[in-house]
Amino acid sequence: LPYFKYSGDLFVGAGGNNMRDRATIKRLNMYRQKQRCNSRGKVIKPLQYQNTVAPGTVARVEPNIKWFANTRVIKQSSLQKFQEEMNAVKKDPYRVVMRQSKLPMSLLHDRIKAHNSKVHILDTETFETTFGPKAQRKRPILSVGELKDFAEQAEVSAQSYNAEKDRDLVSEDSGVKDEPREEIFKKGQSKRIWGELYKVIDSSDVIIQVLDARDPLGTRSQSIESYLKKEKPWKHLIFVLNKCDLIPTWVTKRWVAVLSQEYPTLAFHASLTNSFGKGSLIQLLRQFGKLHSDKKQISIGFIGYPNVGKSSVINTLRSKKVCNVAPLAGETKVWQYITLMRRIFLIDCPGVVYPSEDSETDIVLKGVVQVEKIRNPEDHIGAVLERAKAEYIQKTYRIPSWSSAEDFLEKLAFRTGKLLKGGEPDLSTVSKMVLNDWQRGRIPFFVKPPGGEMDEEEELGDRLEAQDVDGASSSQQEDQKLLRQNKEEMQKIFSNVKQNFGKINVAPEFSEEDLVPVEIPDILDPSWSEDEDEQDEENEEDEEKVEEQIGGQQKEESSVSESPTKAEKKSTCDVNKEMDEKIAKLKHFLDRAKSKHFSAIRFVSFRTLKDTLQHKQQDQKMYKTLTTNIEFLQNRMRFCKGQRLRPVHTKNDNYKDNYKDNDISVHTSERYLVYSKRTLVCRFKFSSALQQDGF
Repeated sequence: LPYFKYSGDLFVGAGGNNMRDRATIKRLNMYRQKQRCNSRGKVIKPLQYQNTVAPGTVARVEPNIKWFANTRVIKQSSLQKFQEEMNAVKKDPYRVVMRQSKLPMSLLHDRIKAHNSKVHILDTETFETTFGPKAQRKRPILSVGELKDFAEQAEVSAQSYNAEKDRDLVSEDSGVKDEPREEIFKKGQSKRIWGELYKVIDSSDVIIQVLDARDPLGTRSQSIESYLKKEKPWKHLIFVLNKCDLIPTWVTKRWVAVLSQEYPTLAFHASLTNSFGKGSLIQLLRQFGKLHSDKKQISIGFIGYPNVGKSSVINTLRSKKVCNVAPLAGETKVWQYITLMRRIFLIDCPGVVYPSEDSETDIVLKGVVQVEKIRNPEDHIGAVLERAKAEYIQKTYRIPSWSSAEDFLEKLAFRTGKLLKGGEPDLSTVSKMVLNDWQRGRIPFFVKPPGGEMDEEEELGDRLEAQDVDGASSSQQEDQKLLRQNKEEMQKIFSNVKQNFGKINVAPEFSEEDLVPVEIPDILDPSWSEDEDEQDEENEEDEEKVEEQIGGQQKEESSVSESPTKAEKKSTCDVNKEMDEKIAKLKHFLDRAKSKHFSAIRFVSFRTLKDTLQHKQQDQKMYKTLTTNIEFLQNRMRFCKGQRLRPVHTKNDNYKDNYKDNDISVHTSERYLVYSKRTLVCRFKFSSALQQDGF
């Protein structure tokens, strides 16, 4: 290259311009190269990129088995087993499949299904080429293969036919048109509200659908559930039955059993002072936090109908007012983020009315609209009288009988004094009052769950008892098998629901017909489910041992009081020995408590007690009085959060409690033995006879 000089990777021309780099020149030279051969065709000078391996060299392959065998092999039986197990897991709402991207989920989603859709004949072949003289087929393409299947299909379509929805029928024009609905009945359906809903769904890892326990199916959204299954299957859905204090306990238990077959379901009562299900819900949210340990935090979205208590549930979980709540629909306007824990956030969503075929009366009774804005509230009172039992209406409003809804409103107006000019009843005001009572749960009402008319197990049991026991027929065996399966299913469902339904405080007073005894499961409601360290668990074990010791003392003293003749026969040495053993046990507990840095506030002088008993040992009558009156009672062991002390109260105690955060002290009318700021309260109650002796 005589006309260029080399400068790094570039060749600079004579005029100083950068022309071509080294790679470009090599590529162009490769194009111009030609191999040189002799007259016999043997290559004398090969090209630069041709192989220069000497002829006769043997090429070697790495001696590895992967070049000669399959590396990843799976049997058909393993695939079938995977399909069966995954189908069982997908049907169980209490089991979650993690990291689905690493599993062959296509074996489940892409399975070939039978083609049962309707065949569109005109789309494949025209009418002329199928029927008539120009037919190209002897047999037309039909969706069924036999006449029997065609008849069954026609019968099914005839049963599902509804003349009201058939718009092809010719109807006479009567001149009557349906009035459009008021704007108040379209609340919760605007584009803004739906936009808020989809924001919450997109931002949430776990979605909680809050349902009204009085009508769970009426406040449930099938469209949102199907949307989550199709579009967002990785999000978890939970049902929370709020307002369970407004229905009988057996109804709550059965609704939980019914809904738990599809999604995890919990019963809940939103209250800042006396809640139910709070510990169970927090524990469930923590489990989801453990499942998503790869994320820094998870978000829990609350969705549902207006006025079902979404904001109240959030306030209950936080134990303070963080969301505005009101007994009216539409209090929450926009979505709101609330911090529950360091890794768990809650999202409050406005109430959304999902598309359905509900009438105006159904919308009003679900609490979707505000009663004060309804134009004709008296039109909806008839449905209230039909759905609620007459005895509950009579008990609530003290009206013995009525002939119609208008008659009921007139009597209620005269009884409450809601009158207009001239003494005419104010039906509109009274109607709004009744509807407000309905929405706020003052009128007892609930929708019975499936099988609520009569328990299926009781029905099967009565049937088995009615049949003869001599010969076990096939029907008896089937009934027994069905009864056994129902029990197993119920036990399996309630094994996942760790709630004690017997702790629900039902506010309304129901009749005996609506109250059914409930079998409380063995698993209790973990109301105190906060994190506890190992030291706390050791303290609990120690306190349980003390409780057993004091319980044993109670049994011994009760046996002494029941058999005074045996007590009189005991010698003074035996009495002193028993008292020494009791004092030694309690002193042992005191030493262990002090070693664990507990603070004893007030305790009983055991030495004074022993001296008094020795002084009075000659008088058997006084000994009997003392032994029967000394009661070592340990009412409760209550664990509190923080450093605040909470003694156990009874009906006959007159307390003047004085609490301090740093220096804990108690001033009461009785004497206490109190240990630790974690508040282990042991009560020692003394009779008036002991107090007179200087105790």
